[in-house]
Amino acid sequence: MTLRKLAPDQGVLPLCTEPAHHWGPTVPATTQSTTPSAPKRRKMTIEEALRWAIRDELPKRRADAPIRGPQCASDPVWRMVALGGRVDNWSREPGMPPAMGDPHPDAITIEAHLQVLSETLKRAAVGSAVCPLDLSPYPIQIELRGKANLEVMITAAIDATPSWLVTSAIRSRPEVGDGIAIEPVKSTNGKITLWRTMQVPCGQGEDGTPWFTSHDEVAVSKGDSRDTGLFCKLNYTRVGFEVVEEQLRYAYWHAALVYLVPALQYLTSIEVQPPKSPVAPWLEPAEEERAPLPNLRPRRHVERDRRVAGRRAAPMRASPVRTIDPRDWTPASERMA
Repeated sequence: MTLRKLAPDQGVLPLCTEPAHHWGPTVPATTQSTTPSAPKRRKMTIEEALRWAIRDELPKRRADAPIRGPQCASDPVWRMVALGGRVDNWSREPGMPPAMGDPHPDAITIEAHLQVLSETLKRAAVGSAVCPLDLSPYPIQIELRGKANLEVMITAAIDATPSWLVTSAIRSRPEVGDGIAIEPVKSTNGKITLWRTMQVPCGQGEDGTPWFTSHDEVAVSKGDSRDTGLFCKLNYTRVGFEVVEEQLRYAYWHAALVYLVPALQYLTSIEVQPPKSPVAPWLEPAEEERAPLPNLRPRRHVERDRRVAGRRAAPMRASPVRTIDPRDWTPASERMA
């Protein structure tokens, strides 16, 4: 032990000069940064983000107003008489339990963006604002609408888009069926009704050309394959304007999802990604039904004549058909006893 002389106001401190003994492995020195790292955000599509906010977080808010009614007894029968009918969940408060906490701030942000977009689309439906959605990448088959007014169909689709944003987050997206569908007219017995065009003479012209009138009758006798006058009538189960309405509804809903993606890029816990739903499902090829793969496992041999161990096998039964050679037949008197 040696002493090191310091300044007069510092006194004397002991200084160890013996070499240090290392009794364990050497631990490298680590440095800790004082700069806080950004929290890692979850990657979610816009459909999943809306579902998370509307279905899982926003119901935690307990701002529902109580039922306004006369003060009555605590008996449920008196409550039903005073309020004019049975009240569901009258024994507990609405919403999720208080232990769930408040909604996430990102869910409140998503709700605010949805409300702004809904108000803009409602004004665009009545013509007081410009629709902010871009429908250029959606191949809508407008030529199928027939005589229907396209502006009226677009207005109805814009007006219903806010409702579909909430409905798709809770249940499912707007459905888009196939194209125009028809089916043959059937009779009461469930069979297809065949018709035949009948021509009835009704005079002749000035040059002697005969005139005919035609009408359709149900073909009682079907004839043979050479009867080319038979035909069946068709019913349209899906007309053209119904197909266009479904495509417009889906296109505006999908365009609203695409519009919300860049607006929700500044959330703290979620990284919103583009929608997973296809742009035009009515143009995608239908999925082919795949046949099940053959079973390549070897077939197990099942022994059906197995018997319990330690027992003798039962004797084989005699054949019900016996062959007797007439040459071996002898009378009963000559047979040996």
